[in-house]
Amino acid sequence: MKIVIINQQYPPETAATGQVFGVVATGLAERGAEVTVVCGTPFYSKHEKLPREETREGVKIVRLWNTAYPKSSFFGKIINQATFMLSLLEYVLFRIPNDARVLVTTAPPLGLCVAALGRVDTKYKLYASIQDLYPDVLQAAGKMGSANLFYKILHNMMQWALNKCAKVITISQDMSSRLRLVYGATSVHVIPNPSTGGVVPLPHGAERMRRGLDTWEGKLVVQYSGNFGLAHEYETLLDTMRILRDDERVLFHITGGGENYKKLRTEAETLPNVVFEGYAPLETLSEHLSLADVALVIFDAAFRDVLLPSKYVGILASGRAVLLISGAESDISRDIAKHEAGEVFAHGASNELAAQLVRMSSHMAQARRMGRNARELYEEKYSGERIVEEYYKALTQ
Repeated sequence: MKIVIINQQYPPETAATGQVFGVVATGLAERGAEVTVVCGTPFYSKHEKLPREETREGVKIVRLWNTAYPKSSFFGKIINQATFMLSLLEYVLFRIPNDARVLVTTAPPLGLCVAALGRVDTKYKLYASIQDLYPDVLQAAGKMGSANLFYKILHNMMQWALNKCAKVITISQDMSSRLRLVYGATSVHVIPNPSTGGVVPLPHGAERMRRGLDTWEGKLVVQYSGNFGLAHEYETLLDTMRILRDDERVLFHITGGGENYKKLRTEAETLPNVVFEGYAPLETLSEHLSLADVALVIFDAAFRDVLLPSKYVGILASGRAVLLISGAESDISRDIAKHEAGEVFAHGASNELAAQLVRMSSHMAQARRMGRNARELYEEKYSGERIVEEYYKALTQ
């Protein structure tokens, strides 16, 4: 069976979707599929010059040409995506065999539309993996209204492409409902993303000792790790930090980057109970996440059915309790409630969050128990082996 996976990033690049489909591609190859990954010229990481074609872990990798402006440049990223899609159009029209099963992700968002164009003149079966739902993400972020002409054009293009798919795969029940109701998609399958970086649960305190963080001992370490962008409201967390600024039992460890990370750091850097760091290297992600006793996920209600924070699965894999700050019910809140893997707080509930952290600091066993439940939830629902098997079934049945 020939499977072609199209995603603009792929390992050794560290972009989240690239890492996810690195797990999926190698897992499918291990099951006997002939897997080709079509990606682009790296622009997230330039630490090595990568060949146009190579085979890694049984997967053939084809890197198409695109510009490689740094990701810090907004217009550079747009040009990178546009040039990748031009190269992709040539590939899907002339280089994909008719008997292939083509799995296209939403990185870049309009890559699915390009693959659907290729489907017009060929016989390959097209499958979509919706990671972020565009243009709906732009609407949720307040950057584009549904009455906007450009929004309508993008929406119609995406709807047309989805209707060309044999199956549509997405990562949450809420996104599945939106695809059915708003786009009229049929045959929608929910397959969560696996954890990346090989995260495993490590003992509490071991990494703190290795790094010489003696001042952290005896404290409840509350960690936020990863992207902290416009989809992640920060005021609730900031107010909680201020409430607990003089309580030596609780320490906040904030790592990552993004627009709201910068805002939070500007306003909270002088607080005595907060430590800021940049992104953690993927190869040391287990050690990084093990610094925490509990971990934060912030999920704005406006984004509930258009994306899902990838950091959530990594937290579960690390065996740490999840504290969700969210304004609506979601797959994450349902997971937490069903498996007792953490607590959920509304936006603005800073007093309640602060009180819970104080209780946990005096009863660490509660956080440990929730962490064990989180790891069990990961093994039951989100392990790489389970996710790959679900993709294999979706693509073969």
